[in-house]
Amino acid sequence: MPARLDGICSRQRGDGPVPVPDDLSYDLTQVMLGTKRQTSPITAGLSLLIILVLNGCSEAWTPADRASQAELATFSLQETRLVISQVDYEGAIYTVPDDPYPHLDVARVRTDRIIRKQHRAVVMENAHVKLTLLPEMGRVYSLIFKPAGHEVFWHNDIVTVGGGQHNPLGWWIWIGGAEYTLPGDEHGTTWAEIWAYRIVEDSEYRKAVMMSVTERGTGLEEHIEISLYPDRSFYEARIQIVNPTSETVEFAHWINPQWTPGGRNELTDNTEFIIPTELILIPDRFRDSLGESPQEWYASRLRFIKGWDRGSGDLMADGITHGFYGAYSHDEEEGVVRVFDKEKTPGVDIWTYGYRPTQPRGIPMGSGADNKGYAEMWGGTSRLYPDERRPIRPGETIAWTEWMYPFRGTGGLSYANAEVAVCIQLDAGNRLVRLGIDATRPLNGVQAILTSGADTLLAGTIDLVPGSPCRRTAVDLGTAPLLRIRLMWQARTVADVTLTRQEIER
Repeated sequence: MPARLDGICSRQRGDGPVPVPDDLSYDLTQVMLGTKRQTSPITAGLSLLIILVLNGCSEAWTPADRASQAELATFSLQETRLVISQVDYEGAIYTVPDDPYPHLDVARVRTDRIIRKQHRAVVMENAHVKLTLLPEMGRVYSLIFKPAGHEVFWHNDIVTVGGGQHNPLGWWIWIGGAEYTLPGDEHGTTWAEIWAYRIVEDSEYRKAVMMSVTERGTGLEEHIEISLYPDRSFYEARIQIVNPTSETVEFAHWINPQWTPGGRNELTDNTEFIIPTELILIPDRFRDSLGESPQEWYASRLRFIKGWDRGSGDLMADGITHGFYGAYSHDEEEGVVRVFDKEKTPGVDIWTYGYRPTQPRGIPMGSGADNKGYAEMWGGTSRLYPDERRPIRPGETIAWTEWMYPFRGTGGLSYANAEVAVCIQLDAGNRLVRLGIDATRPLNGVQAILTSGADTLLAGTIDLVPGSPCRRTAVDLGTAPLLRIRLMWQARTVADVTLTRQEIER
């Protein structure tokens, strides 16, 4: 008989979510600490008890069918002003004839003069997350996970700028959040433009903002529609690249989220980077600090920030097997993941400043304070960063949808999609499997079936809630090279996923 586990998964209960401040101009170096709790392991005889709730991106999902009255009561969109401290740099920006781009005279930047810059902001909020956009910068600035009360992104304490970037502008801005960039090169150029934006929906079903910009050098248009739903812990980005010109253009689009999972505004010492790949590539200029190229990713020391102890650099995935990547703080038991179509955006690149960088070669905090840094986990339309391009024909539009969300309490990350983040850890010495699952929406009455060949190892029903992870421990027979997980919810198949042991071994 297959093993069974029915009912609700063990949840982290307490006094409710840590309150999220209404005014985001608070001191971003403060940490709002959530309460950590442990669940009791359950060992299940001689079966490989793995309860995986893996859900594909269901096109049939209708937010109105899922949102409760409580979720709708907290569902809101607000246009506001956000004050962020920055060095006085805008007077040092200049242009030159026959060059479309804004440049920066670094010598004229007044780093000794701090100004309080007022930005237009759009704040979208539901029961699970609070999302802040700086739409005129085309930037997702803040994503707070309410169950933990923690910020997902790194923020500079005082925004600063610097030169030496390998892009047509020759400079970049250290502000934080996530940027969406064209046309390629290091950080691209569109982060420096003033974007147009508009509210495209403010209903009980969806809150959505469209941000648009034209890349000056290529004429390509970039349109990003950021959406929040009442019952979901992710934000959704629908991205369109349009070529309105009469010429074919070579381009690359990259998203650059600057992640610090765990809410400390810096990477914790036991942060893990998760990429579903077999090999990583190291550019020539970073091999002294990061090692040889290629490397087997599952054996690489660079999977953890502690392995970057020789300095900063980039690594690239040499192909990916699934459409996700993420970072996980094992110190705070919190993670963040980006989910996407791996055919449309196959590129993955990681940049960090290394393990525990120190000034003056560390993180360019505007105040000069020490900071352990953040992880830039880039995702792009080209496989390799930053030089590879792809063509877009005259009149052509290239579009895709992706999702980003925080999660916690899973013990790590083995697989993710728009429904769940799942971690499976194999303890070969004790012949145990440790499982963790967190969902992006309430899922009640999920029927999970795990098979190995002709054998059914699990048949059971569980409930999931964002931020209340399911944790289980089971006996591992270690005989099945492939594990197939199927998920039924509301009388339909919402998942059918196969993972190899290599993908889940730690």
